Amino acid sequence: MRSELWDFMVKDTPSRDWSEGMGRLIAVAFFCGGIAGGLYLASLYFNNLWGMFIGWLFALGMGLFDMAHLHKKSIAWRMALRPNSSWISRGFLLVVLFIGAAAIQMAITFWAPGTAAETFFKITAGIAAFGVATYSGFVLSYVNCVKIWNSTIMPVLFVIAGLVGGGAILLAIHSFSGAADFYAVKIFTIAILSAYAVFVALHLWVSSYNGATALNSVKSIVKGHLSLVFWLVIIFIGIVVPLVITAATDGASPAVWVINAVLILTGNLAFRFTILRAGMYRPLLPYN
Repeated sequence: MRSELWDFMVKDTPSRDWSEGMGRLIAVAFFCGGIAGGLYLASLYFNNLWGMFIGWLFALGMGLFDMAHLHKKSIAWRMALRPNSSWISRGFLLVVLFIGAAAIQMAITFWAPGTAAETFFKITAGIAAFGVATYSGFVLSYVNCVKIWNSTIMPVLFVIAGLVGGGAILLAIHSFSGAADFYAVKIFTIAILSAYAVFVALHLWVSSYNGATALNSVKSIVKGHLSLVFWLVIIFIGIVVPLVITAATDGASPAVWVINAVLILTGNLAFRFTILRAGMYRPLLPYN
């Protein structure tokens, strides 16, 4: 059906800025930021330097994808000028702080562990990592005109999604090293995957009561044009299969855990794309 110029006034209008063309890079940047923060925090808790390093690489990836999305890269520094009012500014500063503090912390941990400086930079990088994991959720939750994003659950959901990906990668790392706390990481991954499934369902349920436009966005996810990606990739491939593998597998080869991590990360990335793609602006005028 052909769209008319005035449709945005009386009909729900899809948000395309972050879901089509170069806008898709924002979903990848959100994904990288969530995994960076989640993996670093999990690695900090389980004291795994390789996990910290991979999380740091994901943070670099977030910065690169954000920069690739910008039209005027020469003035990207201006993003840092409004931290008092803009979550994009706060996110920019958090990513820079995390990259710098985590790099110093990893160097100290490798060459001079157990020092006061290591503790200081672990705390600093940990706080920044939490900010990096949650900031994309705050960016979306402050968009009042797209009701499926405008939810206080969004930052919590995004940090849990980051921890899910982080736990999966850490589990794969531990399977190669034969670390003594492998089963502790396994229990953590099962718990956070379960929490992730609950919060995805909770967000969709709450959003369905956040107005007609948000309800239509939810319908597009669970039974509309996004339903195949949601049920097959996000739920089945990204949650159900990894839960079965993680809970039922003991003493498997590292290849199994690498595949498990790939499945979880695939579902995690698809989740970001789906949430952005489902966003719709509510009409300016009542429409019956």
